[in-house]
Amino acid sequence: MFRSRAFKSIFPYLLAVGDLVLVLAGFLAAFLIRFSGPAPAINWEPFLKVAPWVALVTVILFAGLDLYHLHHNGFASLLRGVVTGIFGVLVATMALTFWFRGFAFPRSVLLLAALLQVVMVCAWRYLSWHFEKQLYGRRKLLVVGPPQEAAKVLGKLFDLPRGWFEVRRVLAPEDLSALTSLLHQVDAVLVVPSLSREDKAVVLSKCLQARREAYVVPDLYDIMLSRSNMLQINDLPVVEVQDIRLTWLQRATKRALDLVLAGLGLVLGLPLLVGCALAVAATSSGPVFYVQERVGYRGRPFLLYKFRTMIRDAEKLTGPVLAHEKDPRITPVGRILRATRLDELPQLINVVKGDMSIVGPRPERPFFVDQFASEIPDYHYRHLVKPGLTGLAQIYGKYTTSAEDKLRYDLYYIRNYSLWLDLKIILQTIPVALGGEGAQGQRKDTDPEKRAAIHALVNGQQEVAAAEDSSKQLAR
Repeated sequence: MFRSRAFKSIFPYLLAVGDLVLVLAGFLAAFLIRFSGPAPAINWEPFLKVAPWVALVTVILFAGLDLYHLHHNGFASLLRGVVTGIFGVLVATMALTFWFRGFAFPRSVLLLAALLQVVMVCAWRYLSWHFEKQLYGRRKLLVVGPPQEAAKVLGKLFDLPRGWFEVRRVLAPEDLSALTSLLHQVDAVLVVPSLSREDKAVVLSKCLQARREAYVVPDLYDIMLSRSNMLQINDLPVVEVQDIRLTWLQRATKRALDLVLAGLGLVLGLPLLVGCALAVAATSSGPVFYVQERVGYRGRPFLLYKFRTMIRDAEKLTGPVLAHEKDPRITPVGRILRATRLDELPQLINVVKGDMSIVGPRPERPFFVDQFASEIPDYHYRHLVKPGLTGLAQIYGKYTTSAEDKLRYDLYYIRNYSLWLDLKIILQTIPVALGGEGAQGQRKDTDPEKRAAIHALVNGQQEVAAAEDSSKQLAR
């Protein structure tokens, strides 16, 4: 009964209530510790005035950081989001006390409360995350699609922390006749994007009949339909698919936000910019800034600025090559700048100039754009908006994420653009930058057990249990 839809729908609200209780309890405990007992009225009353606003800010920040959705990738990313949220609550509380003239609100209480809140909320979220795994995890999964593409999906599933999914079998399109009987052995079905429209309809129909969950990796067609409107022509129902380009009002709003944030970033971040420049200049020979041609809005080229993170003339002999994990061309300081994404800070100048936006698809070099466009027919659609410093692909993907998967994130962003989505992406970039995983170079998968498990599944062998055991051991 715990898996019921009703409980699943109210679980985020339970998380929010727990967060609010612990954030406010952190302030109360800080007062008790600071004053060795109940706080004097002159100190307590200012807090009571700002408490409702602090609660509102907490919910908005945590929602913006996506802390009320499932986190399959592990507790570490959730932890970074919580720490970022609590820091935001601290800054907002200081601003609110100033706004309400609550000068009797001791700053020592604010700092102590933040430490207590981090400990309590992280402990609460750790328990909640494990509860979520018990509630929504252990899903027996059937992957439907061509073996070659299914193998790529399996590699991602096997990298998830243990306890979320157990892949039972891979079903090729030509074997869909066996789907009905297999559905009774699994909890959910994952459909790869290359499956034909007719086969997808069959899979979804049978999943509905068997009351099984279905996960569909979207292609352009699916993304375009995601915000379609139902119209009527006489008595004929028609789905209207609108242009995914931003309206003039959306472009104007986005440009205003870009100018405000980029201007503030350049002014407030000036000491950081100078520090990064000095670190690059002092540790390796060559220019401080790296200027490179990239493809931008509507396919127009522009010059992108960033701090140099590689040795001088890194591609002189090889030509354009994507960085890989432990790339010897990357300098020691460059690794730190890449991990924290501080090497991208000079692109705030590109934003002010109008070449880029704060949020959008990451710009690529012409060489790689030509390569990806020849392999992926829909690749050019990502140029319908200005490229950005950060985007959905940078939050949810990694450096090693394929161009196809990054394109799905980019197209989803363009299709579902809103000011709130931009603000959410900016917020979520902070904990991602703290983690550093997204900036790691390309990495080859050399685990023989993982490859053997994937091979057993995609080739339809009967040693499915053995493959599952391997996947469990490999999962982190």
